[in-house]
Amino acid sequence: MTPRLYILTGASGCGKTTLLNNIAALQEEEVDPEIMAIRAPKFSERQVRAKQGEVDDVTHVASVRLGEFDAAYVINNVKYGIKLEPIRRLLEKGLNPFIILSDLRVIRQLKDFLGAQAVVLYVSSAIDADRLRRIQFERLGFRPTEQQKAVLAYHFARTSAAARLEWWDRVSECMSELEADWHAYATDARSTEIRAQKIRAFHIRYIEYVHMFDHVVLNYSEDRPDEMTAQVRNIIKESDTIQRSTRRHLPVFVVAAASGAGKGTLMEMLDLIGRDRVRVTSKLAKRAAKEEDRRDGMIALTRASDDPAPEWPAWWTTDMRGHGNRGEFPPEYDLQWQFHKGHGGEARGTFYAVSSVEIQHNVDAGNPQIFVSNMEQFSVFRRMWPDNAVFVYLHRLVSSHENRQFQMRKWQNDPGEAEARIAERQKVHVDYIRNIAQFDHVLLNTAYEEDLYDQMFRLLEFYRQRGGPEPGRNLP
Repeated sequence: MTPRLYILTGASGCGKTTLLNNIAALQEEEVDPEIMAIRAPKFSERQVRAKQGEVDDVTHVASVRLGEFDAAYVINNVKYGIKLEPIRRLLEKGLNPFIILSDLRVIRQLKDFLGAQAVVLYVSSAIDADRLRRIQFERLGFRPTEQQKAVLAYHFARTSAAARLEWWDRVSECMSELEADWHAYATDARSTEIRAQKIRAFHIRYIEYVHMFDHVVLNYSEDRPDEMTAQVRNIIKESDTIQRSTRRHLPVFVVAAASGAGKGTLMEMLDLIGRDRVRVTSKLAKRAAKEEDRRDGMIALTRASDDPAPEWPAWWTTDMRGHGNRGEFPPEYDLQWQFHKGHGGEARGTFYAVSSVEIQHNVDAGNPQIFVSNMEQFSVFRRMWPDNAVFVYLHRLVSSHENRQFQMRKWQNDPGEAEARIAERQKVHVDYIRNIAQFDHVLLNTAYEEDLYDQMFRLLEFYRQRGGPEPGRNLP
């Protein structure tokens, strides 16, 4: 096992400290021999904060000065410092030091210092601004005095009266006064708002530097920190077995995702606004046509006699269209797989296929391309296009509880289908945990659709800068 420095980063409250406590030993004699994880030293001018049952990740020093530290940064007006020598000593002993860092400038410095031995793990959680407010309120509560209650009640009454009379300018004025007093009385409200803003700001930085993060640790199951630990353990154990090519100038993006993650939305918008940058590879499905098929370029082969003929790709021959009209995969569509959904002991699934001929044609023509497959096919694509295949996981930022509520509402007339989709999402999540080391990038689908496209376009630009073709060089 090649020793590496693992850098944990992510927004406030995402689970970095919990993960560090669960994965990294404090002393060399305590390390797990399977993963050899230990805490890396980090120094700070702030006093050590030790919660019950936890150990702070910093060592207190009187001052962080230039010349004594190889890298330094400031958070909340407090200076932090990193020394390379003790980290290198741990690496030389065959240990995997872990450190929490939130400053991307320092993270880039460490990657410059250590090269491939520095691995950046972005910890992503289901916590958003609204959920953070709920958690903070449940934890801290709000107990105004009698006088404060009277003031707030007065604000609520004025706001309600103005709304009934449709005096919207007055409503705005009342809301401003209410917000000012609310923040004055609920002393933690302002800090919660600041934390909520930082969560969004950190995610924007993830979008801007999506190519810089080596792996994404998903923390989306309630009260299951063991899932984070399992992901990191799998990254460490597989770090030497997954050989990522450094020559993938012309990407063949292979996307894996669960139902409802946003695959159709991504493909539709790439075809609409990214046609000059990436080709959406055609995919066939042995099932009945759906209205949303047009969104992601899917071609359904099973159709009723009165259904309109599908829009075949321009490069298809008449013979290939004949196979499609009979509900069969044409011989060129030789890369096939089945995606299952099951509930109540029943296995249901759809067969899909893409054409190695079309993929190779795009590679030869210099066209970046993207399509959706599943994890079981990664070894096939890695073997056939070792210098081009880029494996991407698409994840929607909702917790498992929120996903269950969403599916139950969407499929309220078909509870079995809802349960199947919930089970499918969990299966794909477990598959991601087991195969996390195989993924090159993770697209995080937020409530803002543009976030998803921006991440994809950042990746396209990143691979173009590595020596690939100009965007759209051969695209129509």
